[in-house]
Amino acid sequence: MLKNLKKALPLGLLISGAIATSAIAGSYTLRVGSGHPSAPTAYVTGMEKVFVPNIKKRVAAETKHKIKIIEAYAGKIAKVHETLEAVEKGLLDIGSYCVCFETAKLLPWNFDYFVPFTLTNLETNWEVKHRVLKKFPQLAKMLEDKYNQKFIAMQGFDDYGIGTVKQWNKAQELKGVKVIAAGPNLPWVSLFGSIPVTSTLPTMYNDLATGVAKGVIIFPSAHAGGFKFYEQAPYWKVIGFGAMAQTITTINLKTLAKLPPEVAKIVMEEAANYERSAVKDGQRRYQKGLTDLMKLGQKKGINDSVTYLPVAQQKIWAETIKDWPNSRAADITKGYPGIDGAALMNVYMEEVEKTGHKFPVRYKIGG
Repeated sequence: MLKNLKKALPLGLLISGAIATSAIAGSYTLRVGSGHPSAPTAYVTGMEKVFVPNIKKRVAAETKHKIKIIEAYAGKIAKVHETLEAVEKGLLDIGSYCVCFETAKLLPWNFDYFVPFTLTNLETNWEVKHRVLKKFPQLAKMLEDKYNQKFIAMQGFDDYGIGTVKQWNKAQELKGVKVIAAGPNLPWVSLFGSIPVTSTLPTMYNDLATGVAKGVIIFPSAHAGGFKFYEQAPYWKVIGFGAMAQTITTINLKTLAKLPPEVAKIVMEEAANYERSAVKDGQRRYQKGLTDLMKLGQKKGINDSVTYLPVAQQKIWAETIKDWPNSRAADITKGYPGIDGAALMNVYMEEVEKTGHKFPVRYKIGG
């Protein structure tokens, strides 16, 4: 469909925001996508099953306009580390992506990654992070000022743990073991003595299968779900690193400006519905993922496929990396004028603690 559209329309129109054809007044085309595939990834599933169909239905029912939405998931237009740029340039009108792949450009958005052993419930952390975003509007503003896009929704990943080829019980046993992660969370293990290996969801399975690494920092819904990492790493350790509200949805500013007000209003309202639905689905998948991992382990004759890291071991781990959060806060302050990294991360920790959560080690940041 996209290929035919490209042939039919001039390049100038293709790289603009929403495409309004002069032949049919009030007709608009939006390109919506993500680097991750839909089925195994809650935030992309929500985009495909909730966000897009709701916009279509409401535009048809509530306005005189017509809207066509071209969906491009699993990297059809932009891979996981290209989506921000694709929205910025207008190759995608609306994109959903993990800020974890944009640490150079969006380091401040990764602040919950920088205080591991945080909230393990995705819905709760999502609510907390929204409160923090309201207190630090400069985070959303940087997307508009620097990257030509407006923040319209946030979702996330369920509680991060570690899947490994072999069973282990004490944190020290991971020292010297090659462990895969997306990037900003690699220090969780590298500072503890593991050997870090950078990868992404689409390539992690092959990395495990070929022996590039013996473990992976990931979340149960991916480890047990469509990515099937459990086939290579059947032992799952519930670490309690935390559920991260790390995926966001943005819309190209030129696209937004070209949409009729009533259509833009629908897009914004459905973005809010979409994020709530995706976060709820993500948390549901967490519980299902743990159950599935136990069942899959039992099929392989493994009765301890899912185990929990004791709080005492969490404390040992957190104590080892306790200086890293302050270092990341300093990097934010230095690299992003107008954003106080220490204030940002301290406010986040304070909001987390208001929920009743206790960090195994209370990180000291700034001061």
